[in-house]
Amino acid sequence: MDSAENLDSYDVKPGFFKGKKILDAGCGNTGYFQVAMYNLGALSVTCLDIGDEWKPELEKVIREYKVHEGFCDLISGSTVSLPFDSESFDFVASNGVIMHLETVEMASEALSELARVTKKGGSLYSYIGVDKPGLVDSHIVPALRQAYKDNLEFKNFIDNASPESMVREIAGILSECGIYDDQLKAINSSILESLITLDTTTFLQNMIQLPIQQGTKLSEDWGREQFKKNRMINIRRPKGVYWKRNDFRRYLAPFHYSLNSPIAKLFYGNGHVKLIGEKD
Repeated sequence: MDSAENLDSYDVKPGFFKGKKILDAGCGNTGYFQVAMYNLGALSVTCLDIGDEWKPELEKVIREYKVHEGFCDLISGSTVSLPFDSESFDFVASNGVIMHLETVEMASEALSELARVTKKGGSLYSYIGVDKPGLVDSHIVPALRQAYKDNLEFKNFIDNASPESMVREIAGILSECGIYDDQLKAINSSILESLITLDTTTFLQNMIQLPIQQGTKLSEDWGREQFKKNRMINIRRPKGVYWKRNDFRRYLAPFHYSLNSPIAKLFYGNGHVKLIGEKD
């Protein structure tokens, strides 16, 4: 949750979120953004995503972090056609959503909708895409998505993945093979539980199940053009912040952050394109 509360993530000043009415378009079920906004003093967060399956898990996270009742409003809907009046929100966020729409034109329509519901003088923040992708986005993730389409066994594994089942299976394998390598015995269930969490399985499903990825087509220049078209000014790309993870990704986070390193750049390119601007 700490990284989502880091104001450098959005390139805004201290106290920026106090009393603000916020939209999280394409919220998913992780809850980190909602908890961060609550801790930063926002007035409310409207959470929007397609369908209803995401709601129970998000509600669970909100309760777990003691976010007061009524702070979050959970609504089913599409980013391409937002069910809100124009200029309804002080801060509109869309994190990693538009890149999964069917076409670049739909991504453009979504940004127009996000800008429409942003109040005059309010801010729009969006994770646009991947400007100069490294191997992860250009080769590894597409290969996993293709395997999900082609291989029924892999599809079933991803669709039914849970941290409990993954920990149980891996612990069983390591225990069986511990007779050949004593060091494997040190990797017990408690260690595995710290590496494989609900965030792990949610991340894998969100990354692999989505059939469309326009991200490599949505560059920083493209995003700036879309923001300008929708009356946004002071458009900027916030500097990257270190995202501390609670699972195995904590060992990948340094490479995702240290993009000046040749090996990090090889795998992650120049990082994800995130833009923020104010509505004129």
